[in-house]
Amino acid sequence: MAFTIALALLTLIALYALKVYRQFSRNLAAAKASGIKYMTVPFFLTNRYYQLSCIIIIPLMRRLPKSWTEPWFDLTLDWGWARRYEPFKRFGADTFITVTPERNVLYTADADVICQITNRRNDFPKALEVYESLKIYGNNVITSEGHQWRHHRKITSPPFSEKNNHLVFAETLGQSQGMVDSWMDGNTERSKTIHTVADDTMRLSLHVISRGGFGVKLEWPGKGKVTENGLVKGGHDGASSDSVSKGHTMSYTDALGLLLHNMLAILIIPKIILKRLPFEWARLAYTSYVEWGNYMNEMFQSKKSAILEGREGDNLDLMVAMIKGAGITKESAANGQTPAQTLTDDEILGNAFVFILAGHETAANSVHFCLALLAMNITSQRHLQRDLDDIFQGRPVSQWDYDQDVPKLFGGMAGAVMNEELRLVAPIVGIPKSTAKGSPQPLNVRGKKCTVPENVYIQLMSPAVHRNPNHWPTGPPADPENPAHPLSNTDNDLEEFKPERWLLDSDAKNAASMPDHDGDAEASSLGVNTAPDTSAALYRPPKGAYIPFSEGYRSCIGRRFAQVQILAALALIFSQYSVELSVDTYASEEEVEKMSEKEKRGVWEKAKAEVERQMRDDMGSVITLQLRKGSIGLRFVKRGNERFDWK
Repeated sequence: MAFTIALALLTLIALYALKVYRQFSRNLAAAKASGIKYMTVPFFLTNRYYQLSCIIIIPLMRRLPKSWTEPWFDLTLDWGWARRYEPFKRFGADTFITVTPERNVLYTADADVICQITNRRNDFPKALEVYESLKIYGNNVITSEGHQWRHHRKITSPPFSEKNNHLVFAETLGQSQGMVDSWMDGNTERSKTIHTVADDTMRLSLHVISRGGFGVKLEWPGKGKVTENGLVKGGHDGASSDSVSKGHTMSYTDALGLLLHNMLAILIIPKIILKRLPFEWARLAYTSYVEWGNYMNEMFQSKKSAILEGREGDNLDLMVAMIKGAGITKESAANGQTPAQTLTDDEILGNAFVFILAGHETAANSVHFCLALLAMNITSQRHLQRDLDDIFQGRPVSQWDYDQDVPKLFGGMAGAVMNEELRLVAPIVGIPKSTAKGSPQPLNVRGKKCTVPENVYIQLMSPAVHRNPNHWPTGPPADPENPAHPLSNTDNDLEEFKPERWLLDSDAKNAASMPDHDGDAEASSLGVNTAPDTSAALYRPPKGAYIPFSEGYRSCIGRRFAQVQILAALALIFSQYSVELSVDTYASEEEVEKMSEKEKRGVWEKAKAEVERQMRDDMGSVITLQLRKGSIGLRFVKRGNERFDWK
């Protein structure tokens, strides 16, 4: 009996090995025939079983002789952020394929190839399997393709307009002031060390998108009416306060905050299991998932009832726009029948979820990293402050004007800082595309006619194309002996934060205007903003070389929303304050006060080196790229009271 079982197991193993070998042979033959450079690797990076077993497999592979693993080992890891442009330079190709026993993967850092892929959206659809987990509340514009995507996009696009951007600008200014006031905590000159900047910018962005996207006004803690439990109450629609609404066990902001904090567990672990795990984090994760869904459903039902009763609501409100776009109107219900919806209730909630999730993380991370990068680059920070002084001419914030000021911000040093931060820390490391089964696609690679095989998983590598010296003007590294990255672009400055690289003419911002659509009628009908990502007053890289919001028809629907929010936050903060690195780890405040300029520079350099290490080694992606370990300590001081101020 034991012999029979062993023989059966060996037979199954042999058959499985034969299947793997045959699939690998087919994949290898397809890569050879493609005309594109390729490398064989033993594992398919996005295979969940491989990802789960990495904790065992990777240490074992590290023990093998380097001569066995050197050509391919790093490509079995999540290498996009860690290695950036280095693999492309090493292989001598800006586009290459990795051949695995499961599926081939095409990586590219070539702007022209990226344009071909993004513009031919039917030939190179999104790799939807990557987004399956984002359907936790329902299908949505991110998790759909083809005619279904067109339908979602057309309905969800109206709120993302210039009219709504006026509201985003004003709301960001008010919320940013609340954030800064919380940092200063009553001190008029300088703050203590703030270790919650990442969390605070997340709250800032959540408040802005809640107001600009859903008509929900959220007050910054410490403002508005304080309840018995010390939480702030304000707003409307039952989802607008830090207090716990009737019928709930969490506040709206706590539910969303915990939902985002535990997103990885919520996306990966089946809800029926998550609900029963005997851990506090699991309980909070599951409760936040249920609670935030209930809040959004209550908002949906409230606004739906109002529309059916003839109280139309504001079309700038994303929820209202989706309800009306789905065919739910007073007229449609006048005959007493239930309106036929073109978006289901779940799809409306699904879209609300992904807009909150993706929209607020992108802007929040950008503001956070702009603050850290400017704290490490004092000359650029002073340049930004001088530019803001020139734009606002001493006007109080209450007199700032979207039409007058935002184009100047977009085309000046604030826009350059934003663009450079998004170049260095793009929200998505690898933008996923694919070729369908049975549908190989022609592709021109550096003037050579090639063929992308069928069923290929494609990654548009934003950290690499943003640092590709074939597409960007370069200068020498600031310190050749200590390059900004140990592997990537060690012979140029593309790993360094230099917003000045975007400036063409210091006075150009005064005549700048917001980028406009290029006249694509089909794109306009779908609400796709085909305007460039950067101001005409600044350097414009080749099309496809700068993709922080992706490219083409599937580019981010809320990119202008995010850009306006980032610019407004930077303008508010740096028109009044300077940001400095915390040196608490190396010296107390009293010790710093007694130091010479040379000694101050010494402790500041140590703090700078640690933040650079954090932004290189402690970053990771769940949805967007952000700091995953520790925090960056920053201090905010009223302008003129800086402790560290040198070129």
